[in-house]
Amino acid sequence: MIKAVLLDLDDTLLINPDSRFVIEYLGQIDHFFTRRWGQPLSRVLLKTLHAMNGTRDMRQTNYAVALDIISQSTNRSIEEIQTAFEEFYREVFPQLRSCTQPVSAAHDLITTLNKHDYALVIATNPLYPATAVYQRLAWAGLPNTPESYALVTHSENMHFTKSHAAYYAEIIARVGVEPDEAIMVGDNPSNDIAPAQQAGLSVFHITSESSQRSIPGGTLDDFYRQITQENWLDTIIPPAIASSMIIPELSGNVGALFGMLTDVKPHFWEQHPDPEEWSPIQVICHLLESETTVQRPRLERIVQQHNPFLASPQSPPGPHQAQTCAPNGWQAATSFAQERQKTLDFVRSLQPEDWQRPARHSIFGPTTLLEMAHFTAQHDRLHINQLCQTLGRCE
Repeated sequence: MIKAVLLDLDDTLLINPDSRFVIEYLGQIDHFFTRRWGQPLSRVLLKTLHAMNGTRDMRQTNYAVALDIISQSTNRSIEEIQTAFEEFYREVFPQLRSCTQPVSAAHDLITTLNKHDYALVIATNPLYPATAVYQRLAWAGLPNTPESYALVTHSENMHFTKSHAAYYAEIIARVGVEPDEAIMVGDNPSNDIAPAQQAGLSVFHITSESSQRSIPGGTLDDFYRQITQENWLDTIIPPAIASSMIIPELSGNVGALFGMLTDVKPHFWEQHPDPEEWSPIQVICHLLESETTVQRPRLERIVQQHNPFLASPQSPPGPHQAQTCAPNGWQAATSFAQERQKTLDFVRSLQPEDWQRPARHSIFGPTTLLEMAHFTAQHDRLHINQLCQTLGRCE
């Protein structure tokens, strides 16, 4: 059952062709920073794009990656760079509206999806800061406040870019659904369709082509008609679990965890939303302990032994018995990310035939390494959602 709808922005909800917009954007960037700093900046921004799209720290937002590179390339402080870009997006970026056009069906689509209580995500490539995304939503004639959506992705809150399936896994964890409960709607095959499918989402390809398609597709009007007149979202057969999902899930969940912890105040780490609920740091410490004593060892055992019996782990201690594993949640989360990297290294070492290696679980019965690896990702999402509720950050 579909619970979340992810919508691309550019050339899906807003006509915004790269061939014009990006050229205009980079030209305005060079003009602004040549006047302000005496040097153009477009080449540096292209360097940041390469870094964001490459292999990098799962804990670092795209925005932080960009700031570091700009600072290194210009010898300017982070604070000076932020101030300059705030002025650019406030004073200059609005001029780029002339490069765009609204899409007629977009407003009615957003209204309908909200009316039916889908978790609605604006899944635009998170290369621009929040202000640029919300401005473009306004240009599209759409609600442009965070409260209007379950999530709006931008460079300040995401840890992967759209070419990576982990971007979609991060979204799924942030909004509290499973991959087979979400659909991605977008126009770009390599950014919107292929990586979303790899992450286990259903897809709808926005295109005007009328040729035979192997995946659902059509115009935004077609999508709107299908969900309003044909109840198409209720008929979708969810994709099966695939080994291609596992690395994106295990990586994206780390990004989601660190995104959840942004701006947490020091006194929040030990607070309990209810006397019988874990505090935020206890949730993170549980993830860390589970990774080192249950999740990775279980996967390793399935590879090392033939059809091993996997006992269910003991129930974790309650909030009054659970010990904290670090002075604060950030340190605990950092330790978890380090242990998760070891798990990812192990998963990358697997051979294709390893995914179907059998095991017997005390609760699930006959299972496979693939199912247990997917369960690890589900375990992450369960506690990320718990953390979301504990911190009061769930929609």
